[in-house]
Amino acid sequence: MTETSLRRSTRLLLGVGILIGLQGSIAMLVSGSDQYLLASDVYFHAADTALSGGDIYEVTPPGREDYHYLYPPVVTLLFLPHALLGSELAAYALQTLLNVGVGIATAAVIWRALARRGIVLPRLDRILLGVFVLCSSYGAITVVNGQVTLWLGLALAVGFDALDRQRETVAGVAFALAALVKVFPAALGLLLLRFRASRGVVAAVATGLLGMLVGLVVFGPDVTVTYVEDVLLARFENETFDGVPDPSDSPGGIHRQLAALRVPSVLVTPLALVAVAAPLAVVYRRLDTDLRRQAAALATVAAVLLFVPLQPLYFPLVVFPLVLLLVMLPSGPVRAILAAGTLVSYFRTSYEQLVSDIEAIGLPSGIESALVDATGALLTFILPAHIGLWVMFGACVLVALSSVEARPAVRTTDD
Repeated sequence: MTETSLRRSTRLLLGVGILIGLQGSIAMLVSGSDQYLLASDVYFHAADTALSGGDIYEVTPPGREDYHYLYPPVVTLLFLPHALLGSELAAYALQTLLNVGVGIATAAVIWRALARRGIVLPRLDRILLGVFVLCSSYGAITVVNGQVTLWLGLALAVGFDALDRQRETVAGVAFALAALVKVFPAALGLLLLRFRASRGVVAAVATGLLGMLVGLVVFGPDVTVTYVEDVLLARFENETFDGVPDPSDSPGGIHRQLAALRVPSVLVTPLALVAVAAPLAVVYRRLDTDLRRQAAALATVAAVLLFVPLQPLYFPLVVFPLVLLLVMLPSGPVRAILAAGTLVSYFRTSYEQLVSDIEAIGLPSGIESALVDATGALLTFILPAHIGLWVMFGACVLVALSSVEARPAVRTTDD
């Protein structure tokens, strides 16, 4: 089969994401940020405590007293090898190796999905895509932290790919495994329902129940009750907004925008649901083309990430449908909007960092003060990554409403 190179614009877009991710990782290393090993340290001490019969939700890593283990009991079994290695550094090394393997596996799922559509990437583009999964601003923070978000990205990629191939059971199991770790991917059941994947729904429910049962048997009911009451519910409460958000707050999504507009708290969640459900319903209306089905997958993830007040750490979950859309959409307004949203979504910054950058320029005090105030007002309302996510969501709506067709699989490096 003839190889089909990515367009220059696609390569540039992926390359920019990689450069931003690497720049951020290097900056954190140089500044001595506590982000390195952060998550893997938590996993290591939780698993080590589990082996000794202690409370996995009470223990914290030395020097990181504000960071607790937040996953369901059954997930702790995945981190027992980390604890058996005997040191935080060795656990991080293992987690990094696993993340690299997972990133390559995710890229391979995308390569195969494109190949089924007659788009066989040459080696350079396959490498570029693999590096993007791992090192872009989407994936880099996961590697730096020693997080498991890339694992969720792989699970969703496998699930989306299985739906493409009408393997409903595999899709349901994959989505449920992601939900066992972070819970909120359970909302992907909406996609299974829209695809009328009844076997997938059954498989997802069975997988979730089996995972909870294993946790109950291995750790006992008290640990599960502690997880639900003291971790899951408390975490959601802590990531909602009591009054107007502070510009330095990290959770984003539609809850942040509504809180910034001083919407009464009792109305925030219902209005947030309407805000994401309405455009999602438009995308779900017709799934008669490959582009519309991929737009539905991307829109579902975007809707979940915008509805649940989360930190902007979960963009690896969008990679599969996003890359397929960027590759398959023909040049034109819809693809340009999707690309613009992708570009904006790369940016991870904080209010404190932006203020520091503005002050470093040395502007006249009046202009500097105005810029700082404008920055604070913007970040009170929305984070840059979520601006990009809203634009990507909008592009999915345009795919659903337009008659755009997938571009032919031809060899090209033109725009």
